[in-house]
Amino acid sequence: MSERYGIGVDVGGTKIMAAVVDLESGEVIASAKKRTVGNKEKDLGKRIISAIEDCLSLAKLPENVRPITVGVGAAGQVNREKGILIAAPNLGVPPNYPLAKIIADRFKGSVRLGNDVEVATLGELHYGAGRDFDNFVCVFVGTGIGGGIVHDSKLYRGSSGTAGEIGHIVVSAEGRLCGCGGRGHLEAYSSRTAITRTLLGELKRGKRSILTELLAAEGIADPTIATSVAIRSKVIAQAVQAGDALVINTLTEAAEFLGLGLSSIINFYNPRRIILGGGLIEAVEMFFEYTLDEAKHESLASAASIVDIVRAKLGDYSGVVGAALMGQHS
Repeated sequence: MSERYGIGVDVGGTKIMAAVVDLESGEVIASAKKRTVGNKEKDLGKRIISAIEDCLSLAKLPENVRPITVGVGAAGQVNREKGILIAAPNLGVPPNYPLAKIIADRFKGSVRLGNDVEVATLGELHYGAGRDFDNFVCVFVGTGIGGGIVHDSKLYRGSSGTAGEIGHIVVSAEGRLCGCGGRGHLEAYSSRTAITRTLLGELKRGKRSILTELLAAEGIADPTIATSVAIRSKVIAQAVQAGDALVINTLTEAAEFLGLGLSSIINFYNPRRIILGGGLIEAVEMFFEYTLDEAKHESLASAASIVDIVRAKLGDYSGVVGAALMGQHS
């Protein structure tokens, strides 16, 4: 074990994870989680700080050893130079939220800020499923859908720094309303938020499903009146295992749209590998397999024949590892 550590924080629409990471090996020494909740400006920063304090306490580093980098990957558009969250519709903060400064003021050091999937891509590039590939794309499915692009072994961010926003490619003209205000975007069909919305809507219409029992066990007695439920990947996986028709049909539709989005990446960028991550990808085999089949089927034959679609190797730790590495490899 080295004595060079970094703190990485992954801020998604559902949870915040902070970790102390060995910068030489990519090993997570300790981690802590908090829920991402609250609409007040101060809440997000306070929860992140609390998660960082918890993981530092759990890491039990020697008194003379302190982390040398602090990085944060957040679900939204970021200004990396100023450490500002420009827009983060899934995080409940106002525009131009000075996240890096809030954290830096507490820990008295510099803080690097990036997009959540961008930093997860960095983690997979150096210690995960992208380690041996010069050109690949990461796609993570969660509260939203985000992507990261690696070209010639380096992160590609685009002219305005927003490259990789696969969640906002159009898969259905004039289709469902997306959280960003646009219509027909992939995120409105294949994110866990979209899947949850569809399932709750069908339950409200009287469709029978084992979800009613599973959600009751989670403390949600009447999901038909719920307004802010996020159905966990574990619950969805249990419903699939039980052969629940509503959940299987909903996931099949979501996987078909996700596959369409991936086929657009394959045809346009012609990557050697696509890395898929997120709770649903990890927990539900049929969701991953249906997505893969649709992506290959709708892609040009020559591009489909060489692309390799795999799961993220670092799993839940992709984001925190990549965030901790930002100071060295961004």
